[in-house]
Amino acid sequence: MFVLLLILGFLTFVAFRINRVRNYWNSQGIPNIPSIPFVGNFWETFAFRKSGAEQFEDLYYDEKTKSEPVVGIHCFQKPSLMVKDPELIKRVLIKDFSNFSDRHVSSDPHSDALGSNNLFMMRNPEWKEMRAKLSPVFTSGKMRHFFNLMMDVAADLEKCLARQTIQSGTNSFTTEMKEFCALFTTDVIASCAYGVEAHSLVDPNSDFRRNGRKVFDFNFRRSIELNSFFLLPEIVSLFKFKLFSKDTSDFLRSTIQHVMLEREKTRTTRNDLIDVLIALKNSKRDKEDRILFQGDVLVAQAGVFFTAGFETSSATMSFALYELAKQPQLQKRLQQEIRQHAEKHDGKLTYDNINELEYLTMVIQETLRMYPPLPFLDRIFTPTPDKSTYSMAPYANYSMPPGMPIFIPIYSIQRDPKFYPDPNTFNPDRFAPENKDNLNQSTYFAFGIGPHDCIGKRFGLMQAKIGLISILKRYTVEFTPDTPKTMKLEKKALILQAKGGIHLTVKCE
Repeated sequence: MFVLLLILGFLTFVAFRINRVRNYWNSQGIPNIPSIPFVGNFWETFAFRKSGAEQFEDLYYDEKTKSEPVVGIHCFQKPSLMVKDPELIKRVLIKDFSNFSDRHVSSDPHSDALGSNNLFMMRNPEWKEMRAKLSPVFTSGKMRHFFNLMMDVAADLEKCLARQTIQSGTNSFTTEMKEFCALFTTDVIASCAYGVEAHSLVDPNSDFRRNGRKVFDFNFRRSIELNSFFLLPEIVSLFKFKLFSKDTSDFLRSTIQHVMLEREKTRTTRNDLIDVLIALKNSKRDKEDRILFQGDVLVAQAGVFFTAGFETSSATMSFALYELAKQPQLQKRLQQEIRQHAEKHDGKLTYDNINELEYLTMVIQETLRMYPPLPFLDRIFTPTPDKSTYSMAPYANYSMPPGMPIFIPIYSIQRDPKFYPDPNTFNPDRFAPENKDNLNQSTYFAFGIGPHDCIGKRFGLMQAKIGLISILKRYTVEFTPDTPKTMKLEKKALILQAKGGIHLTVKCE
């Protein structure tokens, strides 16, 4: 009898706790979306029934809360907020950044040194210090140097295009465009960041490309791992999830350490990421320093630059080519701009004249509006001496407690017809100079906004531009019979990926 009462008591307690969590937002008077016990509002993402973007679309357009600026949701058992109002988002990410400088995404510092110590996952004050130390990698002088390195890889890309055309026996070939673009961006990152020639465009199974492919190979386990980092970090330590596999971690460590040792031995410099990491390694540290600039802390920065650098730009390039193949008239307009620019400058693309390609910039901006690499931004509230809680007034009569996550559904906001008429149509003219006044700058978050925006955004844009120019100046992309006319997203991928890839025919003109 005692055991039975004990079991009943325990079940009653569990039921009470579940009910209390489920009713949290009702008790706070916040408009909310009903959740399922234990799994909350994101269970379809973990069950691979919907992609991360589709999951947030459902939450964003929930019938009862679609007009609300702030909506209560549950990230599994954790009460969280979805913030939808552009002005409130700007307040959180810029004005009150000191209270929202940390991401919700995290890894286990004990079992995953490369995952937890990189700039993307670091938290303050370590993040602020590392950001300041790495910013010199992206000065204008460094970008000018990187441009020349990118142009060398672009020459390899053009040779690869010609080689594949010849091998096809016709004037065209069909390829999965995301992977093809990733060969280019992997070689760019290897050259610009590490000073290494990866030769992925010659050997698609090179060490760099093979290990990069593993990071975003969304099999069952990999999908659960990446979903957990962002949505359920509490279980990351329990299951020993890691940002990089053991093989990829070993590859990154051996590669970075080898390159750094060679640089130090030969005393050569290339004005790249490795030079900055060596400077950090050799810098004097006093008792005030919070970071030991050595070992896995250095490798972690190189690792996240590698993965983020090739993945985001290759995705942007391939989505842009998909949309241009879908609307040939837009592709011809861009090709005409690229070719006229080449004639004007005797075929010489330079760091100083690449930004004259106005329509190319508009195409990339529109691509990133429709296909932001990550469909949401995440933050947690961190108290400061002047703010122990965070008032959401006048948007809601509620104050956030410390540690509460907020999610900003950027994919949904950037496709909201309130802000972008006919949002599912690819229309680069939205970003034409004459239409600038029609855009709400607080509804465009392709690289984030505020102090925590993407540190490598100029680098990423430049390599995407160079890659697209290299392809489109002599080639046209077209749909194959199997290319879907409507983009479908991979359900196992939290980041944006096309289901089944983007298969296009590349035709030499």
